[in-house]
Amino acid sequence: MSVQSRNSFVHQPHSLATPATPRSTLTMRMVTMFALWRGRIEARRYLAELDARSLRDAGISPAAAAYECGKPFWQKMGTLR
Repeated sequence: MSVQSRNSFVHQPHSLATPATPRSTLTMRMVTMFALWRGRIEARRYLAELDARSLRDAGISPAAAAYECGKPFWQKMGTLR
């Protein structure tokens, strides 16, 4: 490698740099949060519709399912075991 080619490579620092990611806006965070909440609502409704046999097949106790279904949508899902 010649000195000239090595120097031309060294003087191009921006060509290999990764672009900075912009911070998420309030709107994007709200959309993400609403999608998460909607997913929790749907999961808890589905869990409430399962019968005792399906719960037993999944390894979930009926008491754990009832407890999880009674939680509000803004709280995280539990382990269900």
